[in-house]
Amino acid sequence: MKKFKGQGRRSFMKGAGMTALLSAAGSGSAFGMGAGMGQSSGGSGKGYDFDEIYSRIGVNSIKWDSAIRRYGREKITVPMGIADLDFRQHPAVVKALQKRATYDNYGYESVPDSYYQSIIDWNKERYGVELKREWIRNSSALKPGMVSTMRGLNPVKGKVILSTPTYSGFRGAINQAGMRVEMNPLKKVNGRWTFDLEDLESRLDYETKCLVLCNPNNPTGECWTADEMRALGDLCISKGVTVLADEIHCDFVTKGNKFVPYSSIGEKYAETSITYRSPSKTFGHANLKVAHFYTQNQDLMNATMRGGGHEQGCNAFGLIASEVAFSEGAQWVDDVNEYLDGNFDYLVEYINTPGNMPGISYTKPEGTYLAWLDCNGLKERVAGPEQVQALQDQMRAAGSNRRATPEMAIGEWMVQNSGVQLNAGHSYGIGSDGFMRMNIAVPRSSLETALNNMDAALKKLFA
Repeated sequence: MKKFKGQGRRSFMKGAGMTALLSAAGSGSAFGMGAGMGQSSGGSGKGYDFDEIYSRIGVNSIKWDSAIRRYGREKITVPMGIADLDFRQHPAVVKALQKRATYDNYGYESVPDSYYQSIIDWNKERYGVELKREWIRNSSALKPGMVSTMRGLNPVKGKVILSTPTYSGFRGAINQAGMRVEMNPLKKVNGRWTFDLEDLESRLDYETKCLVLCNPNNPTGECWTADEMRALGDLCISKGVTVLADEIHCDFVTKGNKFVPYSSIGEKYAETSITYRSPSKTFGHANLKVAHFYTQNQDLMNATMRGGGHEQGCNAFGLIASEVAFSEGAQWVDDVNEYLDGNFDYLVEYINTPGNMPGISYTKPEGTYLAWLDCNGLKERVAGPEQVQALQDQMRAAGSNRRATPEMAIGEWMVQNSGVQLNAGHSYGIGSDGFMRMNIAVPRSSLETALNNMDAALKKLFA
């Protein structure tokens, strides 16, 4: 049995750093854990190969295995719904977790200062945000921290504002906190989604204590500017509303655009907000269950921790992964961004090539790795009243009480005819009619396969 030599965590973390590229565990078939299905000669050219088709089948992946269980292996070619990465993990993180696994005890552990310092350094170096250790608290994921804040700040059954379209999971978090969802639809100005402040003002009443700001926005991809956020923040401050800034996609920005942290736009905005972050999107750590949030306002933190009863417990392996990733992963993230930017360019050019992808339109986003496809041109052909009713009957026969929507009908048609699984837009709130969400954080060849399959199915539909 291997022995762990009792070294300090700092020296352990340093020793577990990136000294060589590692292969992930496993070497069986493509259906086994960590088995590669092949590798191209492409990639970033900087030590990481994002062109590699790395199998995620057979490891209980929600993105892959859940889609296969639902539709059958023969129907799923490229699932592009769930928002996570289809790339190998950063090699330094893999090595650190492998080394930690040699220590044969999983008892109670404290969180070291070096973990918090990695978060502080990441924010300072990438965004110029100066955090203090005492401002930061941990959470097993983003939403539990938000739920605690909502419970601490809102009266029972009070309202929480969502500017929609926005991440569908916020509604579940609001309901879990015992609050009510109030949707403030975004508006499109010159092809870009932005805040409708006039509509928002009409919804900010005495029952409203929180507004969730998704920046960059999931699913539209907008990176809100400082001026946009100040205008939003001024209105919230005037009404005594705290901004809960979900910045989980902050590290993914397309070329020519910029992410601006809400807490950086001015002292009064930092004092009236809480920011929520996690390495789960940036580094693909969703199942390692570590997130954090911060605010310089002690009253807001007390409301979250005491009034909301927040529990800070995190996964030991997740804490190690987070620290290593934030300490050593800057270049990896830059390389991922460069690769994803190329994926977006490929997607935009493909869809906008005359004759391609009839019924779908799209423009490049400012951030995230999510494409918000306008599929309204398909509704009449694949998601009319008869098709939606047929889907509703099918769902009821299968024991589901969910209400079928045109977007769900589009999604079902897409799977059955192209093997590509997308997320139905209806779940992202008002303003999402006819839209579908596509995750393009996949190898380029997978994106090409998905688009070729979709294009062939659509051309047949419109023939």
